[in-house]
Amino acid sequence: MDMAVVENLWRPSAMRVSETKGDSPSGFNSIRLVSNRMSMDILESISINSKEDWISVIVDLDFWGDVPDPNILEIISQSSNERGLSVKIKSSEIEWLAEFLPWGSDNRIESRVVNSHLSVDKPCGGYRWKEQDIIILRKIKIYQSNTNDDLIKALSEGNKEIAIDILYNSGKSLGSYHSSVESVRETPMDQKRWNKRLLDLEEKLSANTIWRAPFSRKATCMLSLGDVRFTDILVSEGNEYSLRISPPRLADGLYKPVCEFPAIRDLSCLVQDLGRLFHKTKSPLDITDLRKSLIEGWIDTAPSSWSSPDVFYAHRGGLAIWEYEQSLLDVLESTANQSGPPSPAVQIISKVIPFQKSMYNSRTIAALSVISIFLGISTVINNPPTSFSDTVIPSFCIILGYFTHSLYRKLSPPPEKPITDL
Repeated sequence: MDMAVVENLWRPSAMRVSETKGDSPSGFNSIRLVSNRMSMDILESISINSKEDWISVIVDLDFWGDVPDPNILEIISQSSNERGLSVKIKSSEIEWLAEFLPWGSDNRIESRVVNSHLSVDKPCGGYRWKEQDIIILRKIKIYQSNTNDDLIKALSEGNKEIAIDILYNSGKSLGSYHSSVESVRETPMDQKRWNKRLLDLEEKLSANTIWRAPFSRKATCMLSLGDVRFTDILVSEGNEYSLRISPPRLADGLYKPVCEFPAIRDLSCLVQDLGRLFHKTKSPLDITDLRKSLIEGWIDTAPSSWSSPDVFYAHRGGLAIWEYEQSLLDVLESTANQSGPPSPAVQIISKVIPFQKSMYNSRTIAALSVISIFLGISTVINNPPTSFSDTVIPSFCIILGYFTHSLYRKLSPPPEKPITDL
């Protein structure tokens, strides 16, 4: 059965094909895409119209997990989106979806599949080449809707009750995933690599912003999703929410991560997506209330250490710095596609400098806190009090230091308040 040629929508429109070609498995072509500022290597499969085409594509690949028998399958349809080619397959009366990963992945998909709980909509298996994920396969399930469509409708209509309910349950769905993988892999926070990543993105985009942070030690590295959108949160007929493990975004091909991330970075992906939908719909609702509901849903089900106030503390990066990273990635993708300034990414980036200035001004209070406590303690050590009157000044210094430190922490903006509103 001949099928229409599928348009390669995953290719960034502002990047051209270079003559340079790399190694590739049977059934694939290695393509280098280049532009003035960036380049990326991708693998594209031949057109898959038959069982024979499918076999020629997988012949050099190694499989993992559960995959359909290549000898008893039929190709139903092909489609594409900005993340790659999708092929619908039928084998032994079961329908499968094969998702091709043009720029590969972080090679943690199988680990996410094996360790996440059963309510997650995840691949059953896949194919690799040279230890790199090339194809992921999942058995097709029918859902009532996805939260992206439901949320757009609620935001457009200004229906606060429905929007908040969707956001809270979406946050819970993400937090439940994080709880399910809590015991799998957790390593210390990777401040050096995270700050280097921000530096590289800023340089790649010639940004006029610089943001580095002394991240909280509680923001430990874990088995993060890499990217999550409201299109990845599915709703069943019983109104149960399921998180979908999806192919990686274009930005992960343009600038491959060389580090692991904390759970709050996944939350920032959803918060950023909320911002995109809020701008798209020009919703009359209060964005702060919406963000608060999403964050609270996540906190209610995520591991307590990964969602503690220390992790959200803006003076140590908090949620804000990961929103900044997401904004840089959005601009990176829009540059590769020449699709115009993305919102709210450009608005967030434009507010980084004034946001940093306000935090810098707050450090005067932090310095006063440190000096006061130091003076109080050093006075007691150097001149041990012999009477009550000797304790008045050091006590005052310590109390002043405590209250100024508390004030400094309170000056940290709450995570539900968008940086664009500060």
